[in-house]
Parts: sequence; structure tokens; C-alpha cells
Amino acid sequence: MYRVAVLVVTYNRKKLLLENAKAILKQTFSAFDYYIIDNNSSDGTEETIKELFLSDARIHYIKLDENIGGAGGFCYGLRLILEKEYKYTWIMDDDAIPEPNALEILVQEADKIKKDEFSYLASKVLWTDGSICLMNKCVPAKKEKKNLLYTQDRLTRIEHSSFVGCFVNNHIARQVGLPIADFFIYMDDVEYTLRLGEKAPAFYVENSIIIHKTRVNSSAGIEWAPPEKLDRYRYAYRNRIYCYRYRWKMKWLKITILYMLETWHVLRKSKSMRFKRIRIIWSGYMKGWKYNPPILFS
Repeated sequence: MYRVAVLVVTYNRKKLLLENAKAILKQTFSAFDYYIIDNNSSDGTEETIKELFLSDARIHYIKLDENIGGAGGFCYGLRLILEKEYKYTWIMDDDAIPEPNALEILVQEADKIKKDEFSYLASKVLWTDGSICLMNKCVPAKKEKKNLLYTQDRLTRIEHSSFVGCFVNNHIARQVGLPIADFFIYMDDVEYTLRLGEKAPAFYVENSIIIHKTRVNSSAGIEWAPPEKLDRYRYAYRNRIYCYRYRWKMKWLKITILYMLETWHVLRKSKSMRFKRIRIIWSGYMKGWKYNPPILFS
């Protein structure tokens, strides 16, 4: 029997991480190792993990010397995993709570497909009230667009997904490289799953379910972001240009129109700091055209 790697990146969310850990350790498929990449948390995460789970040989806790962002953490963790013999890697955030059979269902579906015929599977991600979690909503392939939320017990072809519940075929991952660590935060999951999908099809699995305990159920738009989180959106708008150019092959005019629409959304919907939000959008726009970070391989 092969083993699966479970990869979680955390930063100063000890309570949620503990919920995630307990849910992972209750999975009905038990042939896994659980990798926690800690972006230098200062809230006692290290002490708590070691106290509660040190005796469990499946848990591999790595605390980094600095916060390298979610993108850096996933890149670091996946590199470690791909150097080993794991067949699949199940990726998620520290506030994701999978149902007990979520991993088993993914393994069963993956085993029905030849290793060269899929790049990743994506779990169904719900918010705490049972509705679809908007920030983790899979984007279906064009022909499947009408069917994504209504499929029952079958695979649905998708274009890209988030990292919450992303079940990666390591055979394909070794061919396409790692997530782009330099992204730091935002769009690293979109870019990486698009890149995986260029190599082999990806599928949404309706009955593998994860609850994502985000603060609110909304997409991560700058127009709604609280003032203390605005600066991180500089990465989002820079990284988005990269994805538009290198993954979707968009022309500059279409990209510019999309950023003008983002500006219009801010003017219409934002209740505060409109001009700062707009400056962030266009600063990311300008930087994105020259941005071409390296893709690393394990």
C-alpha cells in the first residue's frame, strides 16, 4: 500500500490548526503522513503541536525561520514531499476541516484513473453554513460550466481550483515544478493548478467534502477588504498579471479593461480608503508586466 502526504501551511492560527489536525487524524484512509509547515508562528503553535502530537510518527512539523507566505510555505512543503515516494499530496489551509471520509473518496477516485491521465482532483469546499465557499469555488472547464454544482457521484472536468482540498498527482507535479514561492500570497494556487492542468486534466469530486472556516463567505476582493489587510493585495494584482499573461495568454487590452473594472468596483462598493485601494490595483498592474519569477523543481 502506498502512502499519501497531507500538506498544511500555518501562521499564527493555533486553534484552527488544531481543529485541522484532529480532522486529518480521523480520516478513514489512514496511510498518510501529515506535513505542517509553520511560517514562524509566534502564538505557541510549536509548543502545542509537539505537546499533543509528538508521539504520532505520521506528523512532520517544520517551523521556518521566517514567514515566507502561503506560496512559499506550499513550495517548501511540496519540495520535501516530492523528494520522497508519495503517490499523491493533499493540500489545504490550516482552517480547513475535512470530513472523515474526504481523503478516502479522493484516493478511490484517483485509483480509477491512470497516473498520466489526471493532474489533480479537487474536493468540494463548503463554508460553515453548508453553502459553497466562494473563495474556494472550482472553475469548471468551459463545457462543464453548467454542471459543476449539480454533479452527483461523478468527476467533473475543471480549469483550476484553490489549494483547499487540492489532491495532487505527484507524478505530474514532478514534471511541472513547484508553486511559485515568490508570489508570497494570492494566486499561487490558481497559477499552480492551471500549470498542472496544462499537463493533464483535473477533476472536481462532489462527495469529498471540506469545511473551510473563513471569517466570512466571500471572494477575496479588495473592494471589501478591511484597511489592515489592504497592503497584501499588492501581491494579488501583481501575481494576477502573471497568470493572465503566462497561463491564460491574454492580450494587454483585455487585461487593462479587467483592471479598469476592478477600479470601478472599488469606486462603487468600497466604504473607505478608495484611493489607496485604487493605487494598489494599478501599482500591481505596473509591476506585473515586468514580473517573471522562476519556477523551481524539486
